[in-house]
Amino acid sequence: MNNEIRSYKLVAIDAWHDGEGWYWNNQHEVEDGVCLADSTTPRQLFKFMRRNGWLTDYSKGRIRLDDCWPYLTIEDRNTGEPLLCLICEGEQ
Repeated sequence: MNNEIRSYKLVAIDAWHDGEGWYWNNQHEVEDGVCLADSTTPRQLFKFMRRNGWLTDYSKGRIRLDDCWPYLTIEDRNTGEPLLCLICEGEQ
Protein backbone atom coordinates (compact mmCIF):
# COMPACT_ATOMS: atom_id res chain seq x y z
CA MET A 1 0.00 0.00 0.00
CA ASN A 2 1.38 3.40 -0.99
CA ASN A 3 1.82 5.63 2.04
CA GLU A 4 3.15 8.73 0.29
CA ILE A 5 2.08 11.99 1.97
CA ARG A 6 0.55 14.64 -0.29
CA SER A 7 -0.50 18.22 0.36
CA TYR A 8 -4.03 19.36 -0.51
CA LYS A 9 -5.99 22.58 -0.65
CA LEU A 10 -9.47 22.29 0.90
CA VAL A 11 -12.18 24.34 -0.81
CA ALA A 12 -15.90 24.83 -0.15
CA ILE A 13 -17.93 24.48 -3.34
CA ASP A 14 -20.82 26.58 -4.58
CA ALA A 15 -22.55 24.42 -7.21
CA TRP A 16 -25.76 24.49 -9.23
CA HIS A 17 -27.84 21.66 -10.65
CA ASP A 18 -29.11 21.80 -14.22
CA GLY A 19 -31.50 18.85 -13.96
CA GLU A 20 -28.87 16.35 -15.13
CA GLY A 21 -25.79 17.00 -12.99
CA TRP A 22 -23.97 19.34 -10.67
CA TYR A 23 -21.63 22.07 -11.90
CA TRP A 24 -19.16 24.10 -9.85
CA ASN A 25 -20.17 27.73 -9.88
CA ASN A 26 -17.49 28.96 -7.50
CA GLN A 27 -15.09 27.74 -4.82
CA HIS A 28 -13.76 29.30 -1.65
CA GLU A 29 -10.52 28.27 0.03
CA VAL A 30 -11.04 26.83 3.51
CA GLU A 31 -7.54 25.55 4.32
CA ASP A 32 -4.23 25.21 2.52
CA GLY A 33 -1.59 22.57 3.19
CA VAL A 34 -3.83 19.72 4.38
CA CYS A 35 -1.52 16.67 4.48
CA LEU A 36 -2.91 13.20 3.78
CA ALA A 37 -1.37 9.81 3.11
CA ASP A 38 -2.33 8.08 -0.14
CA SER A 39 -3.50 5.14 1.97
CA THR A 40 -6.14 7.25 3.82
CA THR A 41 -9.57 5.64 3.51
CA PRO A 42 -12.77 7.68 3.09
CA ARG A 43 -13.80 6.79 6.64
CA GLN A 44 -10.44 7.99 8.02
CA LEU A 45 -10.66 11.15 5.91
CA PHE A 46 -14.16 12.01 7.18
CA LYS A 47 -13.09 11.39 10.80
CA PHE A 48 -10.04 13.65 10.29
CA MET A 49 -12.23 16.36 8.75
CA ARG A 50 -14.73 16.21 11.64
CA ARG A 51 -11.89 16.43 14.17
CA ASN A 52 -10.66 19.60 12.43
CA GLY A 53 -14.13 21.18 12.26
CA TRP A 54 -14.50 20.99 8.47
CA LEU A 55 -17.38 18.50 8.76
CA THR A 56 -20.01 18.27 11.49
CA ASP A 57 -21.27 15.18 13.30
CA TYR A 58 -24.49 15.68 11.32
CA SER A 59 -22.58 14.63 8.19
CA LYS A 60 -22.20 11.03 9.45
CA GLY A 61 -23.89 8.71 6.94
CA ARG A 62 -24.91 11.66 4.76
CA ILE A 63 -21.80 12.13 2.62
CA ARG A 64 -19.68 10.16 0.18
CA LEU A 65 -16.29 10.60 -1.45
CA ASP A 66 -15.83 10.95 -5.21
CA ASP A 67 -12.15 10.20 -5.87
CA CYS A 68 -11.41 11.67 -9.29
CA TRP A 69 -7.69 12.41 -9.16
CA PRO A 70 -6.46 15.05 -8.34
CA TYR A 71 -9.83 16.01 -6.81
CA LEU A 72 -11.24 14.30 -3.70
CA THR A 73 -14.79 15.64 -3.64
CA ILE A 74 -17.10 15.25 -0.65
CA GLU A 75 -20.68 15.01 -1.89
CA ASP A 76 -24.15 14.78 -0.38
CA ARG A 77 -24.92 11.05 -0.47
CA ASN A 78 -28.55 11.55 -1.57
CA THR A 79 -28.30 14.36 -4.13
CA GLY A 80 -24.68 14.13 -5.29
CA GLU A 81 -24.22 17.85 -4.58
CA PRO A 82 -20.50 18.64 -4.18
CA LEU A 83 -19.87 20.25 -0.79
CA LEU A 84 -16.11 20.30 -0.23
CA CYS A 85 -13.11 19.31 -2.29
CA LEU A 86 -9.51 18.47 -1.51
CA ILE A 87 -7.33 19.42 -4.48
CA CYS A 88 -3.87 17.89 -4.59
CA GLU A 89 -1.41 20.76 -4.77
CA GLY A 90 1.01 20.57 -7.67
CA GLU A 91 -1.31 18.24 -9.61
CA GLN A 92 -3.85 20.77 -10.86
